[in-house]
Amino acid sequence: MRAFGQDFVQEMKSRLCIELVGVASIEALSLKELKDRATSLLPGWKSVIVFGKEIFKEVVALLEPSKRAVEGERGALFGPHSDYLNGRLNKAVYDFADLFRKEGYRSLPLPAAGCPTDQRSLSAIFSYKHAAEFAGLGTIGRHSMLITQQYGPRVRLACLLTEALLEASPVVQKGYCADCDACIRACPARALGVPEKMEPYRINKFACQTYRQAGFTCGFCMKVCDGALG
Repeated sequence: MRAFGQDFVQEMKSRLCIELVGVASIEALSLKELKDRATSLLPGWKSVIVFGKEIFKEVVALLEPSKRAVEGERGALFGPHSDYLNGRLNKAVYDFADLFRKEGYRSLPLPAAGCPTDQRSLSAIFSYKHAAEFAGLGTIGRHSMLITQQYGPRVRLACLLTEALLEASPVVQKGYCADCDACIRACPARALGVPEKMEPYRINKFACQTYRQAGFTCGFCMKVCDGALG
């Protein structure tokens, strides 16, 4: 069967106007839970492609830890901006899927903001951020978000599972949070904690969800992280 190298991936990245594209092969995906979840979605998969679009710094700068009582909330612009990025990501992931399917490879698009979540554990059926880490797009920080070299935490993600065999991207080894806990101190929901040894992060997902469902702006940890990274 045809193999697809990094030159092909970079060509498609440029053609589809996607800032970040990385590939994790089934051999390189060492996290058993993630590999098992991928297999449950597409038995016989060989590669997972992760796509990323930059969240504009200008939009993130408007995020605030709580609602304003009088004036309109500036951080509300984050929602429409995310919708636009999700649409661009979804076009890219489906265009990639169409290409592989025409070559005879079964492929399953996992669209941006569209992965079902188990409401009992608040866990997605497939973790985009962990797949992105194995695909060389960045590392996961103390706020539980992916941190990329190019854009820090300001990225939206989508994934594609495919039977096509693609060359894996090199994994990023850099740790961004060794001397920083800005997100933990700034979290308005008090949902973040200092991780224990061998933990990449510690988050109370239910506290975070409760805060968001109360109508408050979320994403302030992204803002302070972006500021800390410069």
